[in-house]
Amino acid sequence: MDIFSATSKQVEAATAPKVENSAPMRQVEQTADTSKVNQQNNKEQEDPKALSETVSELNKQMDLLNTNITFGYNDKINQMFINVIEKSTGKVIRKFPTEEAMSLSAKMKEIVGIIFDKKG
Repeated sequence: MDIFSATSKQVEAATAPKVENSAPMRQVEQTADTSKVNQQNNKEQEDPKALSETVSELNKQMDLLNTNITFGYNDKINQMFINVIEKSTGKVIRKFPTEEAMSLSAKMKEIVGIIFDKKG
């Protein structure tokens, strides 16, 4: 019986998780998360210009392909949208996301800005 108790203690020691190393890893993860947030904030400041340029390039390409699709950019929500247009009348058949969804998103950003005292 002494052999079994000795080997079980050795197995427990070998398989037991080491708690000491988990705290420094969490600090590194939190630091990485903070840097990601900072990078996203920097990108949000540059994105409107880049997205506007991308929209104009996409529209040029769509004109060359003679399609019924146009791209746009909504600066209130910093997001692109797509219009499907009937060529003969110029009437918008579909819009992705819908106008209602974009206005709802703008209102939600405004509410978040009010709640947290910063611009949405």
